[in-house]
Amino acid sequence: MPNQLTYRDVFRFVPNLIGYTRVLLTGAAAMSMYYRCPTSMFLSYALSELLDAADGHYARKLGQCSKFGEVLDMVTDRCTTTILLTYLAELYNSRPLALLFNLITVLDISSHYMQMYSQLITGKTNHKQMDADAHWILRAYYTDRRVLFAFCFGNEAFFLLLYVNKFIASSAALYFSVALTLLAFPLFLIKNTINVIQLYESAKDLAKLDAATLNSQNKPASSAAAAASRKKI
Repeated sequence: MPNQLTYRDVFRFVPNLIGYTRVLLTGAAAMSMYYRCPTSMFLSYALSELLDAADGHYARKLGQCSKFGEVLDMVTDRCTTTILLTYLAELYNSRPLALLFNLITVLDISSHYMQMYSQLITGKTNHKQMDADAHWILRAYYTDRRVLFAFCFGNEAFFLLLYVNKFIASSAALYFSVALTLLAFPLFLIKNTINVIQLYESAKDLAKLDAATLNSQNKPASSAAAAASRKKI
């Protein structure tokens, strides 16, 4: 009989070890931002984002998929992006941009939380599982890992380039970086449009579940009232 896994074994899964590394890199990136070390920040943040693809790969390859790993991955993603957007709001020193960065943060957190909650409460195994009747954009986004990686990478690259552009001294390097920023912009735009769709579709799924639950609860009362009415007649 094989040895039974314990929670400590799950904590030591390879993809989860990668997740802890991402947490440390996010901390290093945050410190580098506020201590004005742009090179260190860029390397830490970029490596954390690249490892985001590695943890899922090794989870599937080694048969080490776990609920803890899924939540760790999502929480790390949301925290990493929030830290950078918060700093960009300060770095650009513009009220309209600060408002925009805050709205993007709110959309990012709320859409992913709503998606995870609605998927789990309706019996899905994880927040990326899509039914045949799911919105076609969400199906394409979550069921093809290449599409998921492209838009997530492009979105984070856009934010990271906005940061880098503020610290480049060379005109030629700045032109090149701005060009990359413009190339990443459509991916950022589409990714956040997907977040809007995800938020609405998840809210709709929860409301459908509420309606079905309330209707089933009201059936006995309606049946009893109808029976009482027939007896009076």
